[in-house]
Amino acid sequence: MKRGILLLFVFCCLLSVHAQQVEEFSLLRENAFVLNPALAGTQGWIHGTTTFRKQFTNVEQSPYTVLLAMDGEIKDKRLGIGAYIIHDVTGPTGKTSGTVSIAYNIPLYKSKYTPRFSNGRSNHILSIGASISVVQYRLEANKLLLDNPGDPRLYTSTGAKIFPDASFGIYYKYKNVFYVGVSVPQIMGLNINYRGNDGTAMIKKMQHLNILVGGKIEWARGNFSIDPVASFRWVKGAPPQGDVGLRFNMYKAFFLGANYRSLNYAVFEGGFAVKDLFFLSYAYDFNFAKYRRDIGSTHEVTLSFKINKTGKVWRGVGPALRF
Repeated sequence: MKRGILLLFVFCCLLSVHAQQVEEFSLLRENAFVLNPALAGTQGWIHGTTTFRKQFTNVEQSPYTVLLAMDGEIKDKRLGIGAYIIHDVTGPTGKTSGTVSIAYNIPLYKSKYTPRFSNGRSNHILSIGASISVVQYRLEANKLLLDNPGDPRLYTSTGAKIFPDASFGIYYKYKNVFYVGVSVPQIMGLNINYRGNDGTAMIKKMQHLNILVGGKIEWARGNFSIDPVASFRWVKGAPPQGDVGLRFNMYKAFFLGANYRSLNYAVFEGGFAVKDLFFLSYAYDFNFAKYRRDIGSTHEVTLSFKINKTGKVWRGVGPALRF
């Protein structure tokens, strides 16, 4: 019985919230490139993001995620390239991954006056992307707490497994009005095996389905806008998750927004420009469940920047999916 509980605990730790194995972000727009490689190069010449996410602050060894990402376009080649590093820890388990992405950006319905490819010169952009990753999964056995020290241990020392993986995505946008992206992370679906004194625990990596849809409604010459967004995440054997929300932008300098997330969550977000050079965004997850005071809150902070082709720093709101 105790060994079964231990195996179940480790299995749950290796998976993220609600059995999703891919990192979850509350700032959907800012971190969209991580979940869909087709966004590489669609946001400008150079675009960079760093994110820190801390979940369940009242729980000891609660999950946290650190992200460093950068992507950009290769001028006149219709190609976007990008890379990111994710460090994700949940108690005695964790993973660190490095990913390289490439995307082919296709301007649709371009006129004969549109030279090759350039973001913003075609009303319709279709991008197809893929990424490859090297992922290290870790299990620190010395952090596992047993009721009885004599119970069998799953692993007697720190274990680390290194695996390759890959993702695929498609992304389409129309002007600054509408965008939609579909991606499938963890295509390879490999198994992670941890051998212990009494057998082997196998964690199977599952393919996921991610969908992101959104747009922009502007008025007052673009000084104000409402940005709707919706997302859907699904993996076999886990409850589907969805977000739907609105973001209100003011003078392209700051924003306020809120999302409703299935499984009893609301996300409140805000952000502002820092000296016209960077953009700082923050999200707070509110859990409607009665046990929210016991597990604590979830916070996410993103700092990002974007540089256009002329070398000037881009000013705007919600850098990851701005047009």
